[in-house]
Amino acid sequence: MNEGQLSTGLHVSQTTVLYAPGTVVRVTQQIPQRDDVYSIVVSGTVVRQERQESGSWFARNQDGRLWLDRLIIEKADGEKSVLNLDEFTSVEVVSGPRPGAGDAPLVRPNADRDSSLT
Repeated sequence: MNEGQLSTGLHVSQTTVLYAPGTVVRVTQQIPQRDDVYSIVVSGTVVRQERQESGSWFARNQDGRLWLDRLIIEKADGEKSVLNLDEFTSVEVVSGPRPGAGDAPLVRPNADRDSSLT
């Protein structure tokens, strides 16, 4: 058994910060590279937040899958974006209620057709 099988950071019972629908946020995502960091900023209104299993076959955690916290936002031009929230993501509330701690709702797209925009 390796660390990934026991990591609480990958466990489905992990709590997260929840953003209420209608909250306007500015999300900064960073991708570390060898000598640099690639950053992108996306702004929009929160549509929904969810925890969804990935298609990763090697994560070996709850149900043999890696669970990802995702924030679905709608940009000003109407485009919807699904953002994975990880340790390299920063979410700033521009307007709306302050986020609170809790559990992101679990979503299984194959069981609930209306549950996911992806």
